[in-house]
Amino acid sequence: MNQVKNVFLIQALNSFVGGVLGVAVPLMMKARNVDVVVIGFVFASMPLIMQLGRMFFATISDFWGRKLFFVSNGVLGIISGLIYYAAHSPLEFLFGKVMEGTKEGSLWAVNRAFLLEKNGGHWGILVYLRTVAYVAYALGGLIAGFLIVWFLFEGTMLICALFSLFVLTLALLLATEKRGQFSITKALRFLDFRKKTRTFKIFLFLFFVMGVSFGFVGGFVIPLFLDAVGFEAEGIGLVFGMEILVAGLFSYLFAKSSKMRELILLSGVLFSITLFLLGFTSWILAAALVIFFGFVQGMASIGQEGILSKVTDKESYGTDIGLLMMGLHLGETLSLALSGVLIALWGFVAPFMLAASTYTLFYIGAYILLKE
Repeated sequence: MNQVKNVFLIQALNSFVGGVLGVAVPLMMKARNVDVVVIGFVFASMPLIMQLGRMFFATISDFWGRKLFFVSNGVLGIISGLIYYAAHSPLEFLFGKVMEGTKEGSLWAVNRAFLLEKNGGHWGILVYLRTVAYVAYALGGLIAGFLIVWFLFEGTMLICALFSLFVLTLALLLATEKRGQFSITKALRFLDFRKKTRTFKIFLFLFFVMGVSFGFVGGFVIPLFLDAVGFEAEGIGLVFGMEILVAGLFSYLFAKSSKMRELILLSGVLFSITLFLLGFTSWILAAALVIFFGFVQGMASIGQEGILSKVTDKESYGTDIGLLMMGLHLGETLSLALSGVLIALWGFVAPFMLAASTYTLFYIGAYILLKE
């Protein structure tokens, strides 16, 4: 099988499982009487674990090759599915999140770098990667509610483990790459901030701000918001899945646009407006705004992937992308942990308003910096 197609299929299967877990795990925790504040802290662990693993894996993969980490993704996917199958206590769910985060870190440490290397560094392939991830994640979300009704939470987790077994099989079919010998000196040079450009350093901060914004509406927040406004499991899965499907569709439609700065600005304005309104809506209008938010996310993803291609160094794609995403996921971890507390105290309006406000700093900063 063509190596690029193989990686896209691995991404599709992994994202499908992610979509199922994105709906099923928060509902599963709520059904097992885990407090919303605790849910927030459990979900907050995943971005941080993901990024620590991703940063380490990305640096090592620049020397040892990418295949090892595609294989790790499949193995960890099986393990996390089995842990969720047996989980009842917050600590058990936390252990599942640690495994899931490490699984995601192992894949996202190498997928972008692998595709950029195979495609001559053209950033357009990253948009297609994002589109595949969106669509597969959406399909997982769309079907998640029905899987829960048909097979209960336990059966749904076993299905996720089975899909990860397919991922492992595909990863083992990838060619083993011959890369340079591991060098501590060279690895530290890739990580040395003194070697990074001023633009890279500013975007590292802006990605942190973007992560803070994403955390206020990420993880468990949207599924539990839809539950709070009256949707059952099937409806939550359908709305959540439609949001991601729309995001994937519009990321594909905007993929050929060369107006990166304009897309960042327009999507940023719509992002803030949508979230300012969302906390004051209920049922059908809430669902409509969540789905419209998918359109905004799809548009925004083009600018985000374009930034990654413009500010990373060809010699250290994996490490540079990992550093930028480190900032994003550190911000996401902080706001996810805070979201559960905010929801318990003031409802969903609070995290939505904060997400809208913080994202403003990202898109204005990125728009100005890209002009320079």
